[in-house]
Amino acid sequence: MTIPASLSEVKSQVKNEAEESRQAPKKEEQKHPIDQSEVQRTPFDKGKLGAVLEDVIAGYKQQKRLIESTLLKQPFEVNENSVKFFLNGELQEHRFSQLRPELIGIFRKKLENDFVEINFEIKEDAVSEESKLYTSTDKLAYLTKKSPALKELQKRFGLETDF
Repeated sequence: MTIPASLSEVKSQVKNEAEESRQAPKKEEQKHPIDQSEVQRTPFDKGKLGAVLEDVIAGYKQQKRLIESTLLKQPFEVNENSVKFFLNGELQEHRFSQLRPELIGIFRKKLENDFVEINFEIKEDAVSEESKLYTSTDKLAYLTKKSPALKELQKRFGLETDF
């Protein structure tokens, strides 16, 4: 390869390389046609995927990859060749995005299906803003509803939330 002397030579070299790269895959495709017998399409359902998922989780636990094993314990649904995991927030989304290519490879191999796709959806916790407990009074009211004996203890010992 020679060093170009002008900008026009650089443009022509880039153009030639682009044309060669477009033609090169076409030649390779003609030489190596995809053999349909090598493509695996074994159907799977939620039960079969769940069994494979348990094996993967056990493997991650042995490797001490606890974050990954926790991510895979999230609820999921299966729709033909697609698996959708329901995540809780942006932190899980970021880690799952990094883990996704590895999971696709594992699932395709263990499920014997080359068309397995993995997606995710973020579902925020079902806790409404009203039920979040911020103050001591809110926390005491919640615990009193949960255990009425607490109200009796509060009266008996003269306990207050604000001091």
